Amino acid sequence: TTNISDDPAGYKAVDTASTPIGDMTDSATLDKTTLAPLTREVKQGPVTVNVQFAANKATGSRSTNGQEKPIAVDLGGPLFADGAGSLNVIGCLPLAEGYTTSFRNFDVQKQQEKLLALKVAGAETVKSPAGSFDAWKVVVTPTDGTSGVMTVWIEKSSRKPVRFEAIMPDM
Repeated sequence: TTNISDDPAGYKAVDTASTPIGDMTDSATLDKTTLAPLTREVKQGPVTVNVQFAANKATGSRSTNGQEKPIAVDLGGPLFADGAGSLNVIGCLPLAEGYTTSFRNFDVQKQQEKLLALKVAGAETVKSPAGSFDAWKVVVTPTDGTSGVMTVWIEKSSRKPVRFEAIMPDM
């Protein structure tokens, strides 16, 4: 589930998920103008990651079973569609047939930036218990040729995500 609310510090996005390796909460504060992440907190099992993003740097800490390690990473530029609420942020792009772009994320596991390529792979009708949706099929892949792919279907009229699939070999 994703919940997005207005907060004095920015938009607050919280994603919660049940995964084969346990329940996970990912929360982010997004800049109200650019939608770039300002802060991010990930909690799953014994792991908690707290990171702040400013001046093309990621700083914070990662705690595993109470053992804390600092995070201090120089980024090549601002982040986009990273962490909680990222699928909704993708829906804010000018999606259209053939649209492509690239953007930067921060890999909290590897503690490094990751460049991603986004491509609108076409339009599809997505059916679910909530109904049928006319959607853009958006595919996101790493630009460095590593494995992993994320596909999200963004409803054309509301610009909200209506379906999501991901292959994450690192998980």
